[in-house]
Amino acid sequence: MIASIIQADKVSKTYHTGGAEIRALSDISLVILPGDFIMITGRNGSGKSTLLHQLALLDFPDSGEVIINNQKTTELSEQLRMDFRLSSLGYIFQEYALIAELTAIENVMLPAMMLESSEKAKKKAAQLLDKVGLTNKHNRLPSELSGGEQQKVAIARALVNSPRIIFADEPTANLDTIAAKEVLNIFKTLNEKDGITIVMVTHEPEELEYASRLIHLSDGRIK
Repeated sequence: MIASIIQADKVSKTYHTGGAEIRALSDISLVILPGDFIMITGRNGSGKSTLLHQLALLDFPDSGEVIINNQKTTELSEQLRMDFRLSSLGYIFQEYALIAELTAIENVMLPAMMLESSEKAKKKAAQLLDKVGLTNKHNRLPSELSGGEQQKVAIARALVNSPRIIFADEPTANLDTIAAKEVLNIFKTLNEKDGITIVMVTHEPEELEYASRLIHLSDGRIK
């Protein structure tokens, strides 16, 4: 029996906005196995991004538990959570979140420099930019890259510390059809050839074929 890499146990989350109480997640339980390519789907407001943020340790549930590699994450101090995110998890978002003043290779290097020398970080960053198809774009600023190219830089940055799990929140939402397909094919390669577990939020039906499993949310519950 294969041990889970991520487990959610009765995770709930409520937001309070303008005096109103919004139940974003209600008693969510799920298991994600090593090598899964999970797509989280559902209508706007169904809780997709909220669930991703709980699983990715970017937020705390009101109740319930997120367990990663058999570690109850509520038992981790904030420093240990930060260390775990940096060394074991990678993040890709709808907005590329690149630093405008830094080149592509400098953006990719940044997380690695928190763990190793700048020389090693630069070497890894260069290899990853080549891997995602940006061989001749290492020294370009974000403003000199297309949306698809900026997202590829973000993917390389997410990979620089060799995470076992990649979390992606609507990573193709701002891309045209061709660029979106390129990004999804990179994810497919990372999953199938490198064995990286991918958890991705999407609202695009045509992207679901890339997934090994689907999680469909409706009103904060798995449907």
